[in-house]
Amino acid sequence: MSNGASPRQATIIYGSAVTFALGSMSALSLLEARLANSQPITIDDLGGVDEILADADRLYASPFLDILTDMISAAPPTEGARLHNFLIGGFDVARDPQSFRDAIDRFISDAAMRHAMAQAVVAIFTRRIREHATERETLIAAYSLEGLFRLALEGDVSRHRPLLELAEVAPDVPGPFAQHVAKIGGAAFHAWGEDELLTMLHRLLGNEEAEGEAAFELGLAHLARALDGEDMSKILAGLSTARLLFERACEADDDRSDARAYRSAIDLVLGFAANRSAADMQETLTDLVTAARERAAVLRTGCVAPWLAPRQDVDLEWFELVRIVQRAADDLARPSWINAATTMDRILAVYDASCTIAHGDGMRSVLRPRIEASFLRERGLAAHLDDLLSEGQWPDAQRTIAHSLRTRLDEVYRAGARSGKVGENEQYPLLARILPEGTSTEQIPSDMMRVLEAGLASHAAHGHELANPVLQRVLASLRAQLSDSTEYTGEIQQTFDAVLQQILIFCSDRQNADIRDLGARGTYLRVQDPSEADLQSDLRDFLKGNLVGAEVLSEVRGVATGRTDLYISLGGPTFIIELKKHEGEFSPETASRYLAQATSYQAANVRLGFLGALELVDRSGPAPNIEECLWHSAYVPEGGALARHLIVFRVPGRLKSPSALR
Repeated sequence: MSNGASPRQATIIYGSAVTFALGSMSALSLLEARLANSQPITIDDLGGVDEILADADRLYASPFLDILTDMISAAPPTEGARLHNFLIGGFDVARDPQSFRDAIDRFISDAAMRHAMAQAVVAIFTRRIREHATERETLIAAYSLEGLFRLALEGDVSRHRPLLELAEVAPDVPGPFAQHVAKIGGAAFHAWGEDELLTMLHRLLGNEEAEGEAAFELGLAHLARALDGEDMSKILAGLSTARLLFERACEADDDRSDARAYRSAIDLVLGFAANRSAADMQETLTDLVTAARERAAVLRTGCVAPWLAPRQDVDLEWFELVRIVQRAADDLARPSWINAATTMDRILAVYDASCTIAHGDGMRSVLRPRIEASFLRERGLAAHLDDLLSEGQWPDAQRTIAHSLRTRLDEVYRAGARSGKVGENEQYPLLARILPEGTSTEQIPSDMMRVLEAGLASHAAHGHELANPVLQRVLASLRAQLSDSTEYTGEIQQTFDAVLQQILIFCSDRQNADIRDLGARGTYLRVQDPSEADLQSDLRDFLKGNLVGAEVLSEVRGVATGRTDLYISLGGPTFIIELKKHEGEFSPETASRYLAQATSYQAANVRLGFLGALELVDRSGPAPNIEECLWHSAYVPEGGALARHLIVFRVPGRLKSPSALR
């Protein structure tokens, strides 16, 4: 050495210099240095508790709250406890959203730390939930709400604290916050089942950025409620509502593969219950598989929060169940099976279907009747069941399910049913009507039964068929969309179709008829500023003259505490037509603002009705095509569980002759 020092002396001198240099560094500088070298961090590494407290402001301003939380959690109890207030201060002033969220995760993972600090942290979360001035504050508010919810799940705070915060969220909050609220609200509903959470989610449908998330969570909630039900009509209505909400989530966000998968799953379950063949459901199954694969790819690219992990398990269980359902539909159409044991396992899996998302018997109530009917119809299937029960090779769980099915079949036999389809009179009323009394349908395949019933229905409606093929197409499309309504059956369907057909003819005629044909009644279609009353009077007279035997009244009071525009009764169900005068294009989007009022008349009535508008647009070109003037819309009222259905139509005003168009 140039100064004559020995190697040992040089080492001591160098070590002293390093110690001096580190001793002059702040706790934050020490933290950054160790992070740069990927070294573990302890309290001593940062100079001890006093040094950390002395540098608190700079540490708070850094994006390292999660690392500090880890360090305090791993510290000896005495030293860690001295820094609890320091950590509380960090949660109070943190400005980096990601480190704030990760720190919450570390904090909640440490039971001792939660117990010691929960009350102080809850007060901070509650304050920060309401701060949305900047994008950072909005994210921190969302993560604070998530933290409050998770603390309630752990039992460190009453569930009423997060419920109160969720219930007060308004629809006009910033979009990122609203999206998180919708997801947390959905998870909270499945944890606690509170109705005010559904009300909040319904409000968030009005937030453009959160609509898809809110609709999806509402769909899951109504799916759970439906499958927890016992009355079949309510179960089916609930499934219809859930499907409608999943459809809305898809429309709001093209990337909602989860909503597409659930929508397809419901279609498959309902298709199975309605005796649709496996071939008929193949396209739906393909949609489900595609959506589920896309969903899995999304989940693989990121980390699912622990409190949302059960949701992923539910997804997998649902999608596996409906894939089995589709194969079971094919199995049940055969009189016997080659590999009876494997096939029976699939059938019993469907027969005992349940989902972790719901704990009731709703799914079984939907699926079991078709399975029981098939075993009663096909003697070979019942023989398979008896043979496999006698062999004693099944696990106890499957044997219990098999015995349950066998017991149910015996009950039906004792009640007087013979082998053959049960309940077919209800499913195929027109076919049952023409068969001789007591005739068995045992030998008629399911697919043939459906074809015959459809043919008879077509024949019955042929006398009322529209001559115009375009109108036929529009009418068929609207009827198909109305099939989502559980009330669109039997007499209600027939009478509603009668009104629908006349409204379709009215819309077509009012675009085609010349003023010389309509006379004074058509003047309002060509003037600049007509009134809603003009449309009301014209439509009333048209329906009164064409719906023979119908009671068509205007301005009827005492319906939903209001006054109806048009009230139509054909001796049974009553239908309400709500009319509007609308300046500008009347599209499905603009029509949505009137859905609540139009469906309010269905509160104590069948959940089917009409919404019409006199559309006032100064067009330089032709009026819209008739196919663009009618569409189906469904609406679930806030706090409601049953979808209400409307046929929406527009009657273009300010019409011009073709020669006047440019």
